Amino acid sequence: MRTSALSDRTADRAAYAGYLSALAADDSAFRAAFREAFFNAMREQLTARQYEILWLREVEGLSGKEIAYKLGVSQSAVSRHLARGKKRLRILLSYNLDLRHERFE
Repeated sequence: MRTSALSDRTADRAAYAGYLSALAADDSAFRAAFREAFFNAMREQLTARQYEILWLREVEGLSGKEIAYKLGVSQSAVSRHLARGKKRLRILLSYNLDLRHERFE
């Protein structure tokens, strides 16, 4: 992986961690609204297959092998969908966190 990609990923993770810690201090109504908005954005930004595979992996806790068997696809297809879906989510989060603006100043 390129150095700039690693630094971008590190910056994204650090900003997201800071955002989550600030969010935890807010009231539950705000967190519920954020959660709903985030899942709606996920459904709009990800393909149906990416959303399904990310849900099975992150929410239901299935392994790549289990997902592949359940959906009747190869493990490499599952890996590709996971990687592309996570990349789209990082972009979505970076826009929400104004990371893009900070990088170009």
